[in-house]
Amino acid sequence: MNESSMQKLGWHSLGTSFDCPCGIRHELPIETCHVGETAALELAKFARERCGNAVLAVSDENTFRAGGEPVVKALRDAGKRIIEQRYPGAPFEATGERAEETAAAGKDADFYVAIGSGTVSDLAKYAGSVQKKPVLLFPTAASMNGYTSGITALKIRGLKRTQPCRPVTGIFANPEVIATAPQRMLAAGVADFLSKCSSAADWRASHLLRGDYYCHRPREFNEGIQERLFEAAPAVGRAEPEAVRLVMEALLLSGFGMVIAGSSAPASGGEHLISHYLDMKHALYNTANDLHGTQVGVGTVHALGLWEKVLALDPKDVDVNALADAHPSPEQIREHVLADWGTQVGEEVWAQWTQKAPSTEKLREELERFKRMLPELREALGEDIQPAAVVARCIETSGGPIGPEDLYAPVEEYQKALKAARYLRNRFTILDLAAELGIP
Repeated sequence: MNESSMQKLGWHSLGTSFDCPCGIRHELPIETCHVGETAALELAKFARERCGNAVLAVSDENTFRAGGEPVVKALRDAGKRIIEQRYPGAPFEATGERAEETAAAGKDADFYVAIGSGTVSDLAKYAGSVQKKPVLLFPTAASMNGYTSGITALKIRGLKRTQPCRPVTGIFANPEVIATAPQRMLAAGVADFLSKCSSAADWRASHLLRGDYYCHRPREFNEGIQERLFEAAPAVGRAEPEAVRLVMEALLLSGFGMVIAGSSAPASGGEHLISHYLDMKHALYNTANDLHGTQVGVGTVHALGLWEKVLALDPKDVDVNALADAHPSPEQIREHVLADWGTQVGEEVWAQWTQKAPSTEKLREELERFKRMLPELREALGEDIQPAAVVARCIETSGGPIGPEDLYAPVEEYQKALKAARYLRNRFTILDLAAELGIP
């Protein structure tokens, strides 16, 4: 992908800002994206022209083996002084301590280069924000859409937390390198991208039902590429480089949508909360978990199934008073949250829930609004939602799981997540709406 690709989508140039009819001035500060076989050389060329002399190259043994040598050689040939921070190849997490370590390691560098996928990128993105220095990414897997996003995910005091960061300056991806990553990672990227079929509907529904901020601009990044990904799923399953290129471009475009929205809302809804629940249980109790995108994919199939049930309702069958009376009381929810997470973490989860939990009166108003607006919801959300079966087929053909029994995470924890994940974050999603409507 490059700027001409963006223009074909009818979009603005990278590195610009513009006023939007939604009332917000959107910014897209990322200066360049390049997806092609010459990515390492393009990265070095950009660094020679736009960055300083010393670079901190962050990787781990596996990601360096996958694509590090060409990047380091190209940077060295461009006259850059290389400082390396290379982690062991064993799986590790992007913790707050490691993020601070990365920031400190780059104090004498002029810019950062991350060679890796989500963990390595998050460390470099955090460090670049803290040090106010450019960050260039060389992805080694098309496994998630965070490369171009303005957030970083770190494990802090045992819990995975997302926080704002400066978007990176540039991304340079070689499909031939990415194609060497495990197939499960590539399928996870497909699933992470397709999650917006549900999350975008969550975001728009929160606007229509609760008056939350919404803008149509982020969805423009996805126009056309989703259909191409459905068609390319068998080739993705075979890790063909052109199909890998398509997945990478889709993920980068999804990240752009989050940047201009100013939050992850366009690409992170109820399906992501399910994944967050599993990750938090892993962090606290060392239960097994899976790749972020893999868990999100299974959650997306579930969330889309919920949307199908919700939108198929007959307004006459929505008994507002009965549903409001059946909704768990604050005391019942608090008891459940504390039993699920323990006192310390439970209090944090409870604080998130109380920020979005409606009073009984507000719940009745919301259900009445849903009944009244159901035809409008069907029409508006139909622009975002895809059938659960279509999305599941694409993920499965790409090589990823679509059912909880195929996750590394325990099935019983996944089943708990379907009910309790909605308490984790102050964001209205299909998990909330389905619970309010009594839909399992």
